[in-house]
Order: sequence, then structure tokens, then C-alpha cells
Amino acid sequence: MVKVLADKCIGCNACIRTCPVPNANRYDGRVVHINNDECIECGECVKHCPHDARDYEDDLEAFLREVQRGNVSLIVAPAIKTAFDGSWRHVLQWLKELGVKEVYDVSFGADICTYLHIEYMRKHGGDKIISQPCAAIVNYAEKHKTELLSRLSPIHSPMMCSAIYVKEYLGNTDTLVGLSPCLAKGDEFRNTGVIKYNVTFRKLAEYIKKHDIQLKTGRSEFEFSDCRGFDGAFYPIPGGLKECLHVFEPDLNVTTSEGVQKVYADLDDYLEADRRMLPAVYDVLSCEYGCNSGAGARDSFNSFNAYDIMTSARRWAAKQSGFKRFHRNIFKKLDMVDFTREYVNRKVSADPTKKQIEQVFHNMGKYTPEEQTFNCHACGYKSCHAMVLSIIAGNNTPMNCIQYEKKHLKMLQEKTAQEHEELSEAVREIKQALASLQDKVVPISENTEEHMTSNTEIANKMTSLNAEIEGIVTGISDIGTSVRSISSSIDSYKRILNGIRDIAEQTHILAINASIEASRVGAAGKNFAVVANEVRSLALKSNATVAKAEANTQTILDCINQIHDVTNNMNEKVNVTRETADYTTHSLGKIREGSELISNNVQEVTAIVEELNSMAEAMVDD
Repeated sequence: MVKVLADKCIGCNACIRTCPVPNANRYDGRVVHINNDECIECGECVKHCPHDARDYEDDLEAFLREVQRGNVSLIVAPAIKTAFDGSWRHVLQWLKELGVKEVYDVSFGADICTYLHIEYMRKHGGDKIISQPCAAIVNYAEKHKTELLSRLSPIHSPMMCSAIYVKEYLGNTDTLVGLSPCLAKGDEFRNTGVIKYNVTFRKLAEYIKKHDIQLKTGRSEFEFSDCRGFDGAFYPIPGGLKECLHVFEPDLNVTTSEGVQKVYADLDDYLEADRRMLPAVYDVLSCEYGCNSGAGARDSFNSFNAYDIMTSARRWAAKQSGFKRFHRNIFKKLDMVDFTREYVNRKVSADPTKKQIEQVFHNMGKYTPEEQTFNCHACGYKSCHAMVLSIIAGNNTPMNCIQYEKKHLKMLQEKTAQEHEELSEAVREIKQALASLQDKVVPISENTEEHMTSNTEIANKMTSLNAEIEGIVTGISDIGTSVRSISSSIDSYKRILNGIRDIAEQTHILAINASIEASRVGAAGKNFAVVANEVRSLALKSNATVAKAEANTQTILDCINQIHDVTNNMNEKVNVTRETADYTTHSLGKIREGSELISNNVQEVTAIVEELNSMAEAMVDD
């Protein structure tokens, strides 16, 4: 079975380009996967992938396990001579030593196949058939071109003829394994149920190399079990069946076609051709150089070397006697019914309608006949029509069409040009807006700087005002101190006045008493009475002076109280003023910080505006 190594696939479409079946490949936008329901196992993609992203799996591992259990016989295609040039006998000898019981030559099965074709043609005179030794061609007919099924030869392939002979005529009940160069043989074995495993030459060679198996050298004693084939050894080259048929019937009308780039188109022509113009046998092979060049043959194939080996085998066969060469003692025992097969319609996808095809073409932007037949092959398909069929089957996408992509790219270019114009217009508008913004930013920047200067001056003046307020507060404090000192002095003065008042009252009392005593003594006390009157007068004057001094003291006290009230009031106002000044100074500091921040931001905005202007100019220039 063909498989994809996704990590190596780059979606180059080489696999699609070489594949004869459009729907066998499924492209997901990155990797081309295998649609196994559609794949005919021709192996062309494996041979032609330039990135080694295609490989296949055969039954080698299962075969080796089966050998360990015993009872395994091997049926070997004649292409082994070119696959293991010079060492094929040693390879088969190693397999027998590994545990394979019998090894049969498919060249003998090819001789049976040739003989039975001649017998079929004799019994069905005028019948025209397509050969079917190529399993890939049979897969193609069963899966995709079911009209061919009724035209296929009912005679089994050489390998199947060998297997049937071994089972039915030799009575071998072993598990049969086919050793071949063909991937599609795996389908043939599964569909017919006679051979269990398909092992390819290539995978066997890789196994020998990987495990460093040392084959014997020199002449090998290996010989095939039972009969060897003769002319059948020539089957693996193009036209091999034709040449073998001509050994029996030199005048038989046989036409050949080989290679995926030719044979499948020729089969379409075969179905369309006038039946009278068709050859009796149409000998077809999927591989261009025959089975020797199968995907399971060998990594490097040289057609000249293969022809030389096969020609040598043919010359060897020609040297044999007719009785031995044509196996007359064996062939007369064969029953053709044992070696015929029926074909099964295994078609999985319905043919799309004309409406579906037109719809996909329209989805791809292909409306005219010229657009629908551009057939550039860039997608890997042979025609735009084949690409559409693959899209309908869900195996591909319009994005894999170069015309579609070109149109899509052109639309993108036009859209890009339009968007570029719109962008240019938007840039011009942005540039105008930036210019307007710059015009507005510049005055803001200038005003901000002026405000910063004014705020600094105000802050300096407020600092001076704070100092002056502090001086006023100090002066008020000094006044309070002085007022308190005066108040203290007045209190002392009042005490002195009270003393004077007491002395005046005592003096007054004393003067009254002196006057009384003077009046008692009469004339002798006259002078004393004068003195007493003067003392009383002095006392009265002292009382009057004290009273006046008290009145003045009260006035002074009232003034001091007023000064004290005014001072307290001034002190409260100064405190309020100082608090206001402090708040104003603090606010001015904040304003200055804000102004600096605004100034910095304005500078940044100005720089950004200038940069955007430069970018806008550059974009407009572009």
C-alpha cells in the first residue's frame, strides 16, 4: 500500500502529475495524501517523487514471521533477474535456508498464461481481448473504467497461473507468497485469495542491506522447484506477452501500449474505436519499461541492462526442444476453467454531472472554453477537466490551480492598490490633522512655559510673604510681651496709688483731729490749726490726684485691653493668612510640577507629531 511521508511532502504536485487516476491523490493545501479507495497501486508516485515523500508497505514482515512458523512456499517473478542482477540465485538460496520450503518460477506460470491465451483465442474466434498480467491495469478497470471489465482477458496473470498450478496440480498446501516487482499484486492476491502475501524485490533488498546479511558468492546450486519457464521469462519487458504469443501464433494481431503517460489514454481510445479495427490481443502494461521497472523492483533501473538480461533468457529458451519448451506433457493436462477469473466492479465514486462540472469551473473563475481547457498541467493533472473532477471528489482545491491563483492574485493586487490609495488618502488626512495638532500644541507648550515662569515667580513671592508674615507674628508677639509688661507695671502703680490713698485718708483724718485739738486750745493752737488745714488740704489734693491717677490708669488698662484684643485678632488673621500662604505655596508647587509634566508631555507629543509627519510624508511618497 502506498503511503505518504508528510514531513517530506512539499505539495509540488509531482505525484499528481504522474498518477493516472486524478482522484487517487487528496491535496489538503500543504500535503498531497493518498486516497486508497481510488489508488490503483501502480507505484508511479513512489518512483517519481523528487522529495522521497512517497513510499509503500508490502508484506515482508508478515512473510518473515510466517516463515518462522513453517510451511511457506515462494512464487518468484522472472524480473528477479534484473532486480538482483548476478545474485538472484543467492538471494533465493538464502530464503530457502531461512525456512522457505519450495521456490517456484513464475516464468512457468507465464508459459501457462501464454498457452491458455492461445487456447482461448482458438475457442473464441473473433473475440478481442485486453491482456491482464498487469495488476494495476486490472485495478484501474475495476475501480475507474468499468467499461473495460468485459474486455479484459479472463485468463489469470502468470503469477496467479503459477499459484493455481502449485495448489491444484502439485497439491501444495503451503502458504503461498509472491515475490514480485509490483505493488498492485497485493490487491490481486487479496481479490483472488490464492496467494497470501506480496513481497517486493525492493523491500527484500532493503532488508538484506539493513541487517547486513552476507549472501554467498560464486556459483549457486539453487534451482527452482518443479518446472522452470522458458519463453515466459521474457514477460517482464514491454511487449513480452506479444512476443510469447507470436511464438505460438506468428500472425496473431497483437498491439502493445506501456507507461502511465500513454496506456490509460490509449485504453480510452480503445473503448471509442471501431471494434473491427481493434487487435485480437491488446497487450498493456502500466510501467513504461515493463515489470522490470516496477516500483517494487529496485531503486535504480537501467532499461538496457534489463533488456540484455531478458534477451539472454529468451535466447536460452529458444535453444530448448519444442517438446520441452512448450511443456506439451503438462499443458495437455490443464483445464482452462481452473485458470480463469471474474472481475468485480469496485468503483467507489460516481461520475459527476455536467452541471456539477460547470459549477466548479465557475467557482474557479473559468467561464469560457479557452479558460476551461487551458491545460497547463501546473496542478499536476493532465487537463483542467481532470482537476475539476478531483475537486468534485473532494480531493483537491481551486487554490491548486495556477490560473485561479493568478486571477485571485490580480484581484488582490487591484484590491491592494485600492486600499493603498485609500490609505494614502487617510495618511494625507492624518498628516493634515497632525499639522493642525502641532499648531495647537505649540501655543500650549509656550503658554505652559509662561505659566511655569509665573508660577515660579508667585512661589518666590509667596515665600517672601511667608517670611514677612513670620516677622509680623514676631512683632505681635513682642507687642503682647510689652503689653503684659505695662500691665504688670500698672498693677504695681495701682498698689502705690492705693498706698497714697490710704496715706491721704489717714492724713485727712489726722488733719481733722488736729483741727479739733487746735480749736480746743484756742489761740495757742491757731498756728497748729493752720498746719492742720494745710495737711487736710494736702490730703484732699492727694485724694484728688489719686482719683485722677486711677482714672488715667483705668483708661490705660482699657487701651491695653483693646491692644490685647486687637493683637489677638491680628494674630488669628495672621495665622489664617499664614495657612493660606502655606496652602498657596503648596498648590503652586503642585501646579509647577503639573506644568513641568504638561511641558514634558507636550514635548513628547511634539516629537511624536514630528515623527508621524515624517512617516506620513514617506508613505505618501511611496
